[in-house]
Amino acid sequence: MKTLALLFLTASAAVDEVELTSGTVVEGKVEDLGDSIRVVKSNGSAVYPKSMVRKITPKKTVEELYAEKARALKDADADGHLQLARWCLQQKLTKEAVLEYRKVIAVDPDQEEARAGAGFQKVNGKWLPEDEANQAKGLVKHKGKWMTPEQRDLDLALEEQKELDKEVQHKVTIELARLKTGNEKVRQEAIDALSKIDDKHKAKPYIAAIPSPQREVRKFLYQELGRMKEAAALKPLVRRSLWDEDEDLRPVAFRAVQDIGHPDVAFFYLPFLGEESISARIRCVDAIATFKDWRVAPALLQALENNLELTRQYEKEGEQMNQLTGRTILLGDGSSVNLPRTVRVNKVDPLDKNSRSKLQQEKASLLGTLGIITGQSFGDDLAKWRAWIERKKAGN
Repeated sequence: MKTLALLFLTASAAVDEVELTSGTVVEGKVEDLGDSIRVVKSNGSAVYPKSMVRKITPKKTVEELYAEKARALKDADADGHLQLARWCLQQKLTKEAVLEYRKVIAVDPDQEEARAGAGFQKVNGKWLPEDEANQAKGLVKHKGKWMTPEQRDLDLALEEQKELDKEVQHKVTIELARLKTGNEKVRQEAIDALSKIDDKHKAKPYIAAIPSPQREVRKFLYQELGRMKEAAALKPLVRRSLWDEDEDLRPVAFRAVQDIGHPDVAFFYLPFLGEESISARIRCVDAIATFKDWRVAPALLQALENNLELTRQYEKEGEQMNQLTGRTILLGDGSSVNLPRTVRVNKVDPLDKNSRSKLQQEKASLLGTLGIITGQSFGDDLAKWRAWIERKKAGN
């Protein structure tokens, strides 16, 4: 144990090699905990009782290895110092590498690799330190980087514009808050103030304010974003055109969507084909018809297939309930079973009349929209619709 303790006293702070009594070798920084040791590695640490440790072999640090290599070289050995500088770079000893490059320069002043490695640049045939070289090239230092005066001026101008944008957007936010008041004079003053601000400063705060609980504020925003043709507002406007809590504002949002005139606007509506609300799905389908984009036909066809499947499912459940109500169950093999009178059966409609009616409305809307955007009329024939879409994709 005395030998082991001595090893702990002489162990380097760098990576050590720990051999356990089991024969396992573990590498890491060793910390003495008294009756045990902790081996710290890059991905964690482990503690071992000293009774499990056979020996600890300290390893030299890269700094120690560098010192040995440097001592072994003569000052006049330019090639040796160059090789050592390269080794230092591989070991991430940047300062030491520069020191070695300078030793090379002391022997061979025009050695290009050493000059470059030591931070020199050749300007007009002279080797100059980096700062002097950049100044000689007409560069200026800005934010710790060397650049042309034009690049610096541009960066300063962009910073100034960014600060100005922040100030203007803050003003827009304040004026939008004034729109919420019931005082018509204050509202008109806010509208007048906003009209004097350039549109590029208003888009972001306008979009952020779309969820406003005030009806008049939302109406103003919808109209303004449409007038501005702000494409970034499309997604929230599409949602509002289907779901604004005020039904009278939905057409206002939809008008804004149309005014923006994005070529792919129909695709923004596709996620809403999966809404749980049948009424919302119908509104979505009717909106898509306006844009007459045949590329959304596959999604509409899928929605039609879902509608037909859901309708068939409810019809089947309805038939089953009617059978139960008639006290007769039709089995899969065609035979039937009569329920005894002791079994009570309450008549239940698997889908209320209103929902069934809406499913029919949805089907009619889907067929109507498919007809508008494709110019075809295949009714419930899904196979014909699919065939037409494939031909269209193929360019036929």
